Amino acid sequence: MPDIAIDPAVTRRKRRKRVAAAGIAAAALIALVVWGLSRTGAGPSVRRSDIWIATVKQGSLPIVVSAAGVFRPIQERWITAATPGVVEEVKVQPGDEVQPGTVLAVLANPAVESALAQATAKLASAEAQRASLQAQLTSHLLTLQGNLAAEQATAETMSVKERAEGPLVRRHIISTLEYSAIRVQAVEYAQLAQLAKKRIAVFRQSIAAQTRAATAQVTALRAVLENTRQQLAALSVTAGIEGVVQNVAVHAGQTLEVGGGIARVASLKSLKATLQVPASEAEEVVSGQPVTLELATDVTQDVQARVTRVSPTVTNGSVEVDAMPTEKLPTDVRPNLAVTGNIHIADLAQAIYVQRPAYASPDSIMTLFRLVDGGRAAVPVRVRFGAASDQYIQIVSGLSPGTRVIVSDASGFAGDRRIDLR
Repeated sequence: MPDIAIDPAVTRRKRRKRVAAAGIAAAALIALVVWGLSRTGAGPSVRRSDIWIATVKQGSLPIVVSAAGVFRPIQERWITAATPGVVEEVKVQPGDEVQPGTVLAVLANPAVESALAQATAKLASAEAQRASLQAQLTSHLLTLQGNLAAEQATAETMSVKERAEGPLVRRHIISTLEYSAIRVQAVEYAQLAQLAKKRIAVFRQSIAAQTRAATAQVTALRAVLENTRQQLAALSVTAGIEGVVQNVAVHAGQTLEVGGGIARVASLKSLKATLQVPASEAEEVVSGQPVTLELATDVTQDVQARVTRVSPTVTNGSVEVDAMPTEKLPTDVRPNLAVTGNIHIADLAQAIYVQRPAYASPDSIMTLFRLVDGGRAAVPVRVRFGAASDQYIQIVSGLSPGTRVIVSDASGFAGDRRIDLR
């Protein structure tokens, strides 16, 4: 078969088609590689409505710790039985307002009533015995005093006779023997008068001793009687303070021993707020710090207070803190009313801070996502935090004022280099 000559123009067209096809294939391959590389660097996508974005600010940052709590009375008393007995009647219920003399419950104890009668009889007997003893002692003292008077009169008579008969002896009217007898009698009666005086003095001492003993016995029996009367009066148990009954622990027919609880009464004159501060935030709380108390009443009310006590122990993850109001409480505040206390720890001047991200804690390092590309994406950044309050936290490094960051929980994006926002 003879060779057919090919037109050079046709050959050139075929060559151009092959080159064009190769160029298209190469361009497609390059585009595919670029697309793949761009997809490799892309991160997950999230809707803006599903995240929480905050702007970093600079200024005065109040460090405040908030804690829930309740109002408690400063003066609170458990009323107990001072005398054993059986509860006959309970006269109050929780919530009743009481005065110091208000009767809470009435007890019965026949033994106390019998003891009162016996004590009364013993006291009356002792007083009668003391009166009889005093009469006997007085009578005997009068007898002694009469004897003394007789002895003194006789001694005086003999002394006068001695003085009168002295001159008669010198004139030999009476004998010396008779005169000597008179002198001896005068001395004897004078000595008898002195002995009578001593007997009276000793007897007076005896009277004082016996009177003291009788009086001591009467006093002791009177104390027994008074104590028994108090025991009988204590069967009507009173509140002892002005306040409100918190709870009643007895019922009719119940037998109580001494010290048995009857009711708890709380005074309304002075209340304090007892707050349960999380242990992680209680380190900076000290006595004297100001507190704003938000009352859980129908009308929004705030009361200023001051920290007065910080418990040294942790209970169920919380530290108990007492805050004493520094102004008069509203009239509708009662014990156990719920309250939120905002404890003012400090003020940081010109601090860089942001709304507190989820799980952020003071003096820690955390990864946040900072918005870039006009807010269309976010990239991770390491942030060091300082002091913190309930709503805000100080930024020590990693972010500058005006930067926007995601403060909601971003743990699901851990390890991603970029988040697309839509």
